[in-house]
Amino acid sequence: GIYAKLPEDMEENLALAALDVAGVPAQTQKLVKEGDSVLILGGAGKSGMLCCYEARKKAGKSGRVIALVIDDEQAKFIEENDIADSAIAVDAKNPVEVLNKVLEVNEGKEVDLAINCVNVQNTEMSTILPVRNGGVVYFFSMATVFTKAALGAEGVGKDVDMIIGNGYTKGHADVTLTALRESATLRKIFKNLYI
Repeated sequence: GIYAKLPEDMEENLALAALDVAGVPAQTQKLVKEGDSVLILGGAGKSGMLCCYEARKKAGKSGRVIALVIDDEQAKFIEENDIADSAIAVDAKNPVEVLNKVLEVNEGKEVDLAINCVNVQNTEMSTILPVRNGGVVYFFSMATVFTKAALGAEGVGKDVDMIIGNGYTKGHADVTLTALRESATLRKIFKNLYI
């Protein structure tokens, strides 16, 4: 099995909380390219915030990271803590509304990459629909029904690469713990939530 050595420079509960979702920020680091526009569904959750951090780092100043959250309170939290470039409060089970909100904050364009961190059923199409043809869809959510994703993409004529979430990526523990070391904001939020 896989293991990670607990760091000596942070509390055990803090490290364990982050390592629980270590696969997705590391995958984000691999998938995002400079200048990409990225949609993170569940951007205010534990994995979502780590993804936003990695996506912004990789996309750079010319990129754009959009955090999809459930309500205005979470959107305000994302904006106040500068976790993403934009926060949209929309029901992730409503793909047309998600698409419209994404277009609104992304200069009328679809995104290059969408990452689903929402553990809610029926969010497959909200992940696929806002992605441009030739883009990438990454389902980290274990609530994903892959027949819905595959047939849904076909049904709306979306030629996107879809990746199934894998909790393991080489070096994933280091990527995630480094994010907490680099970002005082993330570290403070995680401490407040998990210690």
